[in-house]
Amino acid sequence: MNEAKRIKKKTHHLISLWLDSYDDIFSDFDPRLFSERNISDDFLDEIKKVSMENDLSVHEIKLLLPAKQRQEATELLIIKRLRTFFNDNYHYHLRKKKDERKRGLLFIFIGVVMMVLASVISSYRSSNFLMNTLLMVLEPSGWFLVWSGMDFLIQTSKKEKIELRFYEKISKSKIIFENILERPI
Repeated sequence: MNEAKRIKKKTHHLISLWLDSYDDIFSDFDPRLFSERNISDDFLDEIKKVSMENDLSVHEIKLLLPAKQRQEATELLIIKRLRTFFNDNYHYHLRKKKDERKRGLLFIFIGVVMMVLASVISSYRSSNFLMNTLLMVLEPSGWFLVWSGMDFLIQTSKKEKIELRFYEKISKSKIIFENILERPI
């Protein structure tokens, strides 16, 4: 195998899932049509687990079903539903990450402004009760907002980054159905 083919092969990943029926993809509690139904948490968890095994992009998701149960029209609806779901979730998590980043930066900015105001008040060395009370409120509040803002930027971003990476990988993948004859023992 030449080097280019070997490198290309290493950059993509395949997910194959055995299904008993199309219902395995969707929530058991949702009676709507396949084009509108909620995706099953078990189905999503399994795809997440397999896709996170490595950092490779997911080139293809193969959904394996017994040949006698397959219906092409239903599969086209399901593929469209899955694509919409994965794309919508990718864009949702992208917006959420940006919003949390903005919130974190805003908290840091407001906290720094509060600490600067506390410093200005402190420099006057006033014995005024109102100024001392304001100083006592501004200083810890400023530190709290700075640390909370950093927490938004660091911790929350890590959680959101995992979801975002998953949906980015999956939203670009090709979804296909294939026949299976029987499950291996």
